[in-house]
Amino acid sequence: MQGISIETIYFYVLIVCAAIAFLLVIFGDVFDFDGPIDPMLIIPWLAFVSLFGYLGERLHFNSLLVLLISAAIASGIVFFLNFYVLMPMRNAEATISISEKDMEGSTATVVTPIPPGGMGEIQFKSVTGSLSRPAAFYAPQDQPIERGSEVLIIEIKDRVCYVVPYEGSLKL
Repeated sequence: MQGISIETIYFYVLIVCAAIAFLLVIFGDVFDFDGPIDPMLIIPWLAFVSLFGYLGERLHFNSLLVLLISAAIASGIVFFLNFYVLMPMRNAEATISISEKDMEGSTATVVTPIPPGGMGEIQFKSVTGSLSRPAAFYAPQDQPIERGSEVLIIEIKDRVCYVVPYEGSLKL
């Protein structure tokens, strides 16, 4: 390529990919990449191809063979990087507290009485601790729920728990 060696091209691509990878690590959460091509996979693939290509050219192997072998090794490394690092990180919770979906169907204790047509407060206890949330009746009720009573969380909308009185286990 007009006097520029392939080794130099590999080296410059490696440096650019390292800089972009550094920026993606810092700012990757700011941008949401939902397209078919994920930069979190393309940039490492290019970096590994250029790294192995540079090393292969330094050892004076055939350039086409170096490119093919580099692409194959980079594809394997990026596959394992995606499968064992990136996918588990995307699926991981950012906190150890329980999610709202996990709270639905569970019981909680009334902290502030819940009047008919009004709101009160409940406390949900789990292995990771307890948390308090505002609560209202899921279905219209005639009687308020007093402090210390058990309720069943039916649904959570906009951080408000919609509950029904809970009598406990079935008595036979």
